[in-house]
Amino acid sequence: MKIITETLSNFFKTLRLIRRIERDDISYPELIEYLYGETPPENNDFLRYDYTPHIAKIIKYERASENQPTFSVIIATYNRRELLLKNLNSVTGQNNISPAEFEVVIIDNGSKDKTEEAVRHFANQNGRVNIIYIKLKRNYGADFARNVGVLNSGGHLLAFTDDDCIVPPDWLSEFKRELDADPEIAGVGGFKTPRSTRGRLDIYHRFLMWEHFLSPHVRTKYPSVLYNRCGLTANVCYRRDAFEKAGGFNFYFKHVGFEEFKICLNKLDLVLLYEPRMVEHFAYFTFGAHVLKLFPQSLDRYLLHKLHPDVWPNPSFLYFLKRTIRDIHEVFTSGKQPPLFNKSLLDIIGFSFLSIITNFCLWLGKYWFVAFG
Repeated sequence: MKIITETLSNFFKTLRLIRRIERDDISYPELIEYLYGETPPENNDFLRYDYTPHIAKIIKYERASENQPTFSVIIATYNRRELLLKNLNSVTGQNNISPAEFEVVIIDNGSKDKTEEAVRHFANQNGRVNIIYIKLKRNYGADFARNVGVLNSGGHLLAFTDDDCIVPPDWLSEFKRELDADPEIAGVGGFKTPRSTRGRLDIYHRFLMWEHFLSPHVRTKYPSVLYNRCGLTANVCYRRDAFEKAGGFNFYFKHVGFEEFKICLNKLDLVLLYEPRMVEHFAYFTFGAHVLKLFPQSLDRYLLHKLHPDVWPNPSFLYFLKRTIRDIHEVFTSGKQPPLFNKSLLDIIGFSFLSIITNFCLWLGKYWFVAFG
């Protein structure tokens, strides 16, 4: 009887929470308390959070060096051993910057695919660069891992990329050139171009990237969150003092935490520079993988709205209905963008269908995540 009573109580509690989300009268702390059973850090300073209990081990493959590194390259990873090794080859193969000027910090979110052994072998074979490997007890999310990496790093410039990306050989030197040339900017970043792990781009990857390339990517320097693309954690570099001033990444966000971080920087009057230099992003999505990514993104968007209602609109049904209509209009009116959009009948039907499914899931996901996540 007690189990039944508790189950019914939790069920009605969830229904009341969903109803409050629908009316948009729930606070950000209440939502975090319900979802994670904890109070958000004071002033949203996530660099003061105690990460120690979540760290399984720290292994340092250090090379003799008298100087503090200029860069700390932060890479969060989870079960992508082979992609990570390709990423590390590109990161450690930088031109116009000496190996002594940067360190690589790898944060493993509890991988089960022998990532640790792969990193050990890589570090032993590449003795010029300092490598720090941090193993977390389980997968806490990429932004949680990135904060851990920052707190265990020494560079005054923090470069972020993802384990499924390959960076260009002048990636770090270009970051340094831009930051040295303009002391006003707190960070500089670019975007990513899609690549497939299976020989061809799947329609889901093409659709997602097509949306990002509907408007041109141009060099941009101003603090506006909505019109400055800088900040994507696959390809960005921040000054450490600016990163610390903003309190690090909000790890309650699972997919678009970089957007919340940009808003924090903006409210501190810190300026970002978007330079349309690309890293290569390797992926292959299925329909199921595409949909499953949308549900936590839906919650992220609602959290953004609750934290920053002056900047981020309420992701309501009407909001996503308007987005769907806009996206389908773009499908029929935009030109070809090979290899993303061929404007064939198959692409027109497929992209129109995906715009409906994507926006529907981005609306529904916050309720689904609260009920079942």
